[in-house]
Amino acid sequence: MNRRSFLKSMLAAGAVPFLPGCATGRGFFSNSKVRLAAIGCGAQAWFDLKKLAGNTDICEVVALCDTDMEAPHTVEAIKAYPNVPRFRDFRMMFDKMADSIDAVLVGIPDHSHFCAAIHAMRLGKAVYVEKPLAHTFRECKLLMDEERRSGVVCQMGNQGHSGDNYYQYRDYFERGEIKDVVKVVAHMNMERRWHKWDGKVGGFPKGEVVPETLDWNTWLSSSAYHDYSKDFVGGEWRCWYDFGMGCMGDWGAHILDTIHRFTLGGDLPTEVTISNVVGWNSYVFPVQDTLTMKFPTNGRHGDVTLEWWEGLHNQPKPPGGFRYDSNEGLFPASAANDGLVDPKLKPGKEIYQADGTIWQGLSHSSTLRRVGEREQRTDFERAHNDHWRNFLLAVLGEEEVRSPFSVSGRLSQLFCLGVAAQRLNRGFRFDPESGEAVGDREVNMLLNGPEPRKGWEEYYRNFRRNLRISRRERLI
Repeated sequence: MNRRSFLKSMLAAGAVPFLPGCATGRGFFSNSKVRLAAIGCGAQAWFDLKKLAGNTDICEVVALCDTDMEAPHTVEAIKAYPNVPRFRDFRMMFDKMADSIDAVLVGIPDHSHFCAAIHAMRLGKAVYVEKPLAHTFRECKLLMDEERRSGVVCQMGNQGHSGDNYYQYRDYFERGEIKDVVKVVAHMNMERRWHKWDGKVGGFPKGEVVPETLDWNTWLSSSAYHDYSKDFVGGEWRCWYDFGMGCMGDWGAHILDTIHRFTLGGDLPTEVTISNVVGWNSYVFPVQDTLTMKFPTNGRHGDVTLEWWEGLHNQPKPPGGFRYDSNEGLFPASAANDGLVDPKLKPGKEIYQADGTIWQGLSHSSTLRRVGEREQRTDFERAHNDHWRNFLLAVLGEEEVRSPFSVSGRLSQLFCLGVAAQRLNRGFRFDPESGEAVGDREVNMLLNGPEPRKGWEEYYRNFRRNLRISRRERLI
């Protein structure tokens, strides 16, 4: 009998002794359901919340938090949970409800993942954090360190890492069908939000009146102060270096996850270069670019080159004899993917091996195929829980999470290296052992990130401290 079944039977008998709350995130519960709080209630966060809460046998939503609570994007969540306490500041939520929360969903803009996640972890709460894990290389390291110290259950929200693509790649890798990889060409050639500006951005937008429903100070989190603008919110944050991680941080978590985990063994590159750049500026991501990363031979793999292509017209040349699948119906015009229609080239990757074999795989859970194959293959493990149920069962102590920070943190650090090259429009050498660019102060400043604003410094310290920050400090 597993722990959850045991607790249910004891509850039915009225014989459950006192058990503490989720002090370690390992399933020590006084009830049989994970008590979940959502930090972020709209867009992707609402999608995640529905997926998590849909597991009604093991999940109960106990709190909603959004910096723009009662704005249009939170309406559905409020309607679904009208009697659940609501907050605009996650710190106040924890002040009032920490003892009633076992796990937290963090589905807010990239720049604010870190503070919310590490606050929850230091209180012993399990965390499901949307991809990419954090906004800087340093933040990823701090989250990985805290996961190791605290032992709480942590999952990054690259949901394909619990899908068929993950199991197929894992099984083929272990069987030796994917081996001796020499080059990976990955691409995401859809139009992005910042393309509408065509690279012609000469500064930050002019400040506007803050909406009455929005807690702008908390939305900014630890980042440098900016006046409110509609061009920063509602998904537009993804365009700006100060808030988002661009196309690679968004889609790389789906396209590169298995390559990085299995073929590269979680390694980081020793060299990053950038080419094919159009529309570079200091504020938003380029209209197009190609990033190239070098991974030298070690005990896990030989020399591997990873290419990342993004931009509508910046498409890699397909290998000889290669046939891309039809894009029809991939992204309907009404979809929430930035309001886009089907691209000319599907997001995906081609994997070049020493024997000339080429594999094709799309993003998320889509499976791999050999060149010329038209039918999906089924010769891999097919029975598995999805990413959200996997997280909940891990919190209950019944499974291991598939994208823990020890894995997803290194992947997110890879994105940070790519973003540094995009932001500076140049390459650099990198030392994976020290976690620093070699002799490059400018890159290292980006990897470390700016100094946190006053009132948010505590989150960046490596030792445990009381996180109950006074209300006066929060208003600064």
